[in-house]
Amino acid sequence: MTTFSAQVAASSDDADQAAGTVDLTGSTMNANSASQYIGLRFLNVTIPNAATINSASISLNFTSASYDDPDVTIYAEATDDSTTYTTGSGNISGRTSTSATVTWTATGIGTGTKTSPDIKTVIQEIVNRAGWTSGNDINIIIKGNGGSSAFRIRSYDAGSDYPQINIDYTAGGGSTQPSRTMHQFRMRTA
Repeated sequence: MTTFSAQVAASSDDADQAAGTVDLTGSTMNANSASQYIGLRFLNVTIPNAATINSASISLNFTSASYDDPDVTIYAEATDDSTTYTTGSGNISGRTSTSATVTWTATGIGTGTKTSPDIKTVIQEIVNRAGWTSGNDINIIIKGNGGSSAFRIRSYDAGSDYPQINIDYTAGGGSTQPSRTMHQFRMRTA
């Protein structure tokens, strides 16, 4: 089993969206209602195509005990190599979702760095794509489910405690070329 970890590495690689408007530079990101989204882009994900994802999660820093009640859905952008976020209207919500999603529902989880539920099904769907190549980028999207969600996390622009992805995986079976043995060669005798 191999572990891959990466943090958000640029201001435009995390963003939040409320009612269609995308903010790339705020120090916090919110998913407190059904019209709020957070996008997180992780670069150079060096996991081979069709690797088995054993577990995966994101680590996020919650900034306030008043906003520590997640009621969100986590998914990925269904693309082979994701692009960074822009301020275009609906730039997070308008991206195509993976079929796999994970719900994170909890109450009073506290401040500081917290770990999401296992999102291995979401990551598995991406690395199983025919066009996925080791070193491509992945966008994780967090959508507020409305009502009871109170979800606020630190962004890249806050200057520390960046969102991080952690993936444990097992690479595939290796080469598809058959191996040769000495018995496959005929030797001539004089």
